[in-house]
Amino acid sequence: MKKKVILLVLLLIVLAALFIPVSQQRSETIKASFFNTYQQLGAAGNWQKWRSDLRKTWLTDSSKISIRKDQNDFTLAYNDLTIQVKPVNGYSFSVTEQTEYGSLDYGFTLIPAKNPDEAMLSVTQRTSLIHYLFGGEDLSATHAADLKRFMESPDLYYGFHIIKMHVTDTALVVTGKTVPGKDKFTEAAKLLDELRQYIAKNGLRQTQPLIAQFLPGRRDSIRLKIGIPVNKKAHSEAPFSYMTMPSSGYFYTTVFRGKFSDRQKAYAAIYHYFKDRTMQVPILPFDTYLDNKLPASDTDRVNIRVNFSTF
Repeated sequence: MKKKVILLVLLLIVLAALFIPVSQQRSETIKASFFNTYQQLGAAGNWQKWRSDLRKTWLTDSSKISIRKDQNDFTLAYNDLTIQVKPVNGYSFSVTEQTEYGSLDYGFTLIPAKNPDEAMLSVTQRTSLIHYLFGGEDLSATHAADLKRFMESPDLYYGFHIIKMHVTDTALVVTGKTVPGKDKFTEAAKLLDELRQYIAKNGLRQTQPLIAQFLPGRRDSIRLKIGIPVNKKAHSEAPFSYMTMPSSGYFYTTVFRGKFSDRQKAYAAIYHYFKDRTMQVPILPFDTYLDNKLPASDTDRVNIRVNFSTF
């Protein structure tokens, strides 16, 4: 009888030990600056961008993800998933996730690395001994790999595929003027029509899709500039100007497809790209309309290449 009691007690002790809380920890280097990486963890709106289980919804319909802030803490909710994030000790974040299958507790600690273009991420996951014994050191549920992939992939981090390319439109005929904002599309169409007539009259041939700038002016005005690449040199004749761009020059560019009014997202992405690399913007960006047509409204869908020059 005593042996049975002893065995039962030992069994209970072993079972209890298996459920003792333990912590798993792993550290890895993220090849991105500490400041930029910290922004992804510290800003509630950024979690839906880098987490693979939220990103697709954020891109297609971000209204399905709700965000609630309480001083420095914040909570994201999507379907049955709730993510509660609490900043602690400056560079650390305590995270609790709730789903229909249970809860998960883990933490991130971000540390500046010796290399200013890198950061050290320490991941700690709280679990039970039995889970640790059978699950090993699998920390995939923390989505730390998502954060690393996001920070180290420019296409994901900036949201656009930004490339460096040589100038292709070396000879252009350009015209422009400042117009009331409400008339920008009708006035742009008129300028384009006049430009095409001028090109035809002078025996020129268009060689690439048209380019354009819609730049904010004073008060409610827009500065329009429309250009068409041509096959040979032409004489300037007001209001038309002949321009050349050096064939040795280059641009940083990305393709945007969507509503005309949303093209500013591509602008913001490249400005961010330049800022991270302390690059300058010597001239204002312009757009190449790959379908060779201008929009007629802010909601018109465009297929454009956004171009930024630099030095």
